[in-house]
Amino acid sequence: MAVKYTREKLSDGIHYNSLINKRQKTNTLIIHLITELSPETASVNAIIPYVLSGSSESYPTLTALNKKLSSLYGAVIKGSVSKIGDSQTLSLMAGCINNRYTFDGEKITEEMTEMLAGCLVAPNTENGGFFEKDFLLKKQELLDDIDAEINEKRSYAFKRANLNIFKDEPAAISVKGDKSHAEKLTAKAAYEQYKKLLATAQIEVFFVGAEESESCKKIITDALASVDRNYAGDNTSAKSLLKSELCRVTESHDVAQSKMVMAFKTDYDNLVAMKLMNAVFGATPISKLFMNVREKLSLCYYCSSGYNDKKGVLYVDSGVEHTNTGKAEAEILNQLKAMCDGDFTDEEMENARKAIINSWKGVSDGARSIAEWYFNQCYSGTAYSPEEQIEKLMNTTREDIIEAARSLKLDTVYVLTGKDGAEA
Repeated sequence: MAVKYTREKLSDGIHYNSLINKRQKTNTLIIHLITELSPETASVNAIIPYVLSGSSESYPTLTALNKKLSSLYGAVIKGSVSKIGDSQTLSLMAGCINNRYTFDGEKITEEMTEMLAGCLVAPNTENGGFFEKDFLLKKQELLDDIDAEINEKRSYAFKRANLNIFKDEPAAISVKGDKSHAEKLTAKAAYEQYKKLLATAQIEVFFVGAEESESCKKIITDALASVDRNYAGDNTSAKSLLKSELCRVTESHDVAQSKMVMAFKTDYDNLVAMKLMNAVFGATPISKLFMNVREKLSLCYYCSSGYNDKKGVLYVDSGVEHTNTGKAEAEILNQLKAMCDGDFTDEEMENARKAIINSWKGVSDGARSIAEWYFNQCYSGTAYSPEEQIEKLMNTTREDIIEAARSLKLDTVYVLTGKDGAEA
């Protein structure tokens, strides 16, 4: 059964998105604050949703908040931060079982919504800033997260590669900022930034449930109406421009296995065709990169591709012996040439198509996944359902795949080199 999607403007820069799926046993509310990604504010923005989700004026401690959530049949409130294109997204999420499954018909969805609204617009404060003790705990967690990024070498290589792929673009900035900015954060400065975000950010509210909840909508609407807005305008992302010369960067680090990231840029606008091309090329376990570069030639420990449609960048991500980076790069380019030449079978194309279809059919199975799908649509200025995209996918031809492949131009090759005797 298809999901019923509606989007309603509450005020400038604030929209309420409703996703109704009769199969849902839970109700989920997600509030996204979308803002520009900049080095000066990335760290302070990153800490805000974690501070907000841990307490509020009505529930001034994490213990008090969790005790109330536990009484609502184990409801949850969580904060998170993410990057989409050139933007940073601060999110608060709350979830609970549907009211129909409570023992005495309690209105727990409404209570949960009141709690979430309180976390957003009435945080726990002192002396003109966030509550100091809680803020310092979250600050230390942020610093620990930034420090820990270097330990996961694959994602660390991506982070370093992005600095070069998106040089002088917001997308180059880490979603949690850098340690130098994070160390300077104060409870008062973070609170001032929070108030600025409430006033200026693009706000997208998502409700996912089995039926509409006018009461939840009113609670959120009233809470946001109390905010003095000075809307800065919708956030957008620009496609990353191809560099005039190929960018090659090699950095040394204590890893036994080198990490190589190749970035190809495109201005191709057929997203579904590019998704299918990417699946045939390197995004599945039956793709050309996996079957040839990894399995047949054993040039990589892993080798896969992914597509950032907001920036028009296709990545190839691989783990290789340093002595094999040149061979691996050449073979990856060889496999892309095969795509450009139409050197792929109907079976490869259909298997890739089926993999994408299975993935898109599963989107509506989870509240978070269907909300994320339509959030991405909102950001792109579209409203395609998974079913509509599947129909486009079914009509995508071999020629479309070839055209998508031919539009890709190599922009950056980043290598994080290994050192003898280092640990992976």
